[in-house]
Amino acid sequence: MRNVSKTRNMLLFVVTLVMVIANHEGEAIQCSQVNMYLAPCLAYLRGGGTPSVPCCGGLNSLKAAAPEKPDKQAACQCLKDAANAIPGIIDDNAKQLPVKCGVNLGVPFSKSVDCTSIN
Repeated sequence: MRNVSKTRNMLLFVVTLVMVIANHEGEAIQCSQVNMYLAPCLAYLRGGGTPSVPCCGGLNSLKAAAPEKPDKQAACQCLKDAANAIPGIIDDNAKQLPVKCGVNLGVPFSKSVDCTSIN
């Protein structure tokens, strides 16, 4: 049983390390990452109310993964593309999400934002 635990911990460490390295080697955050972070927010984005704890956690993870201007601009474009592509997303809910989660994302979440203006 002890070897299973060591193996599991080592595997978790390796996966985490690979994810950190992959995030720093690329030029900017990828839309697949943005989508993964915000997948728990879909119910809120469509229906409003109060965002779930996993949704707000994903927003915090997105903020941490997009600290620099190129990352923020890429994340902005991913958010804009998702807002326009996924049926039923209400733009006002998207705009209010960071405030409701208490996260200053530095990136507006809207169907109409100009992502090149993000600093």
